[in-house]
Amino acid sequence: MMNEKQPSRIVGPAPAAAGETAPGGLAWVGKMFDRTLSAINALFVLAIVLVTTAQVVMRYVFASPLPWPEEVALWSFLWLVMLGIAAVTRSGGHVRVDALIARLPRPAHGAAELFVIVLTALSFALLASLGFKLASGTTMVTINLKIAYSLLYLAVPVGAALSLLNLMRAPVPLARRTSVVAAVVLGMLLALPATLWLGTLLEGLNPTMLGLGLLIVLIVIGVPIAHALILGAYAAFQAGELPDIVIANHFASTMATNFVLLAIPFFVLMGAFMNVGGVTRALIDTANALVGHWRGGLAQVNILTSALMGGLSGSSSADTAMTTKTLVPQMERSGYDRAFACAITASSSITANLIPPSITLLIYASLASQSVGALFMAGIVPGILYVLVLMATIGLLARTRTFKVAVGERIAWRERGHIFARAVPALALPLVIVTMLRGGAVTPTEAGAIASIYALLVGVLVYGGLTARGVWEGICETGREVSVILFLIAASAPMAWLIVAEGVPQDLAASLGAAISDPRVMMLGLVLLMVVVGLFLEPAPAMVILVPVMLPIAKTVGIDPIHLGVVVVTTVMVGQLTPPVGGLVFITASLARLPVFSVFWALRWIYIALAFVIAALALIPAVSLLLPHALGFL
Repeated sequence: MMNEKQPSRIVGPAPAAAGETAPGGLAWVGKMFDRTLSAINALFVLAIVLVTTAQVVMRYVFASPLPWPEEVALWSFLWLVMLGIAAVTRSGGHVRVDALIARLPRPAHGAAELFVIVLTALSFALLASLGFKLASGTTMVTINLKIAYSLLYLAVPVGAALSLLNLMRAPVPLARRTSVVAAVVLGMLLALPATLWLGTLLEGLNPTMLGLGLLIVLIVIGVPIAHALILGAYAAFQAGELPDIVIANHFASTMATNFVLLAIPFFVLMGAFMNVGGVTRALIDTANALVGHWRGGLAQVNILTSALMGGLSGSSSADTAMTTKTLVPQMERSGYDRAFACAITASSSITANLIPPSITLLIYASLASQSVGALFMAGIVPGILYVLVLMATIGLLARTRTFKVAVGERIAWRERGHIFARAVPALALPLVIVTMLRGGAVTPTEAGAIASIYALLVGVLVYGGLTARGVWEGICETGREVSVILFLIAASAPMAWLIVAEGVPQDLAASLGAAISDPRVMMLGLVLLMVVVGLFLEPAPAMVILVPVMLPIAKTVGIDPIHLGVVVVTTVMVGQLTPPVGGLVFITASLARLPVFSVFWALRWIYIALAFVIAALALIPAVSLLLPHALGFL
């Protein structure tokens, strides 16, 4: 899923330092600590699902809604993210751009990785200090449960402290364990002078320019993006003599008050259940029955499978991994070049970010304060358009070049009916979600909770592929993946508050609005900006940085925020297919054991199709807005 899993962009890639093995007793203690942390994190995921589902049942079955489930869910959410990020820190899952570090010679590479560890530890130490200050200074209690908010905010320092412990254990290439521990300790010690004297050193500097400049520098040198955001915001607050407690407050309140973001773990969990519950095979069979006999048949099956799976998982990374493992070997045996099969797999999985439920559209809805239902509806037609254009591109390539591939046999209509009937329980899920949202019966969060329970029942009772172990692993995986996404969004909140408070988006919008009055020209300019940023950042951090700035600009010239959201999501996903930071390409190439650039080369014709779709979406708002208007969401 989103975050999503590229070894080239995480702190502490998998290879451990040479010659290091932990003593047996310490290894056992570390393993038990990891398992305990993962289990507690999974229990928080389970608590969120159960209390939210219980609220839906009490409201619509017994007509007696409970007053406390929302409080429990949001509290569990903050603890889930902070404990989950501690586990992610141990395994090396923070999103980063390490293109510069990767090109350094070995001695410099090791030193650079240790320097990144120092800055990461400094970020965690500052977050722990500010989080403790926030928790100890809070006297409010919750409205219904009468529990002190200090217990909620305590999640921030506890999670940061556990992350520091796990950072000492993280495998760092070309560095000894003692050096890693020393780097973490140094980062923690630097928090004290940063707290006492940084404001004096930075006095007189422009806070916004300092924060953004430092953010860019830190990202370029390989600091994880979430930590670069925290450090950049802290420096800016010190320069502007702003109360640093605001950093912790906005960091925590992003997760403790935003009910839209709470929908993300539900849809991630739904996708996890669907992927391991036997649904994938039913969808592949359905796609094969419909288009397997076409020219370039298995490539068409690959595209259609991704479109069908996109309505279930909401994550391009999950779809890429699943389709690579199931369809790429079959395509290669049928005569397709393996790199081309991987290119089709990576490009087709983008539909998961358009066809609801989409995790990326949920993130945009939170950042832009827009209707989740309207965005979900707005993504359907563009998703279908992209699928059709991609299938047409494959059909054209199959006619203009020699595909030495086997074409599948046409399946009889009666057999197609049986295959489709088996897939109906899975295919009905997106329709159920859309119907519930359209009728206003449930919130997006409650729809996600119902969808995850539905996926569980379908995986167990209909397809039979979901075991008790699979359920537990799906819950644990959800906790880890959600933590990466939400920690990044929370880390962006203080910087976003500063930028808005300084009036940067409003001033920029006024300047550009005076210079450019044509919304189409403005949209193309924004698309170009998003393409450039997307070359280096994954969708979530790119949106975190761009959306608060772009939204006021778009509104100045009359661009609809829903239309902008669809264009933003589609455009930033292009970066997942282009060098140097092509996340989906890294996933499929790694699983297929191919050089990454062979897949990039195989994508060259598909880039043309992508450019056509983005241009159509940017210049023709009706493609995105027709369905939301027709269904009454706008």
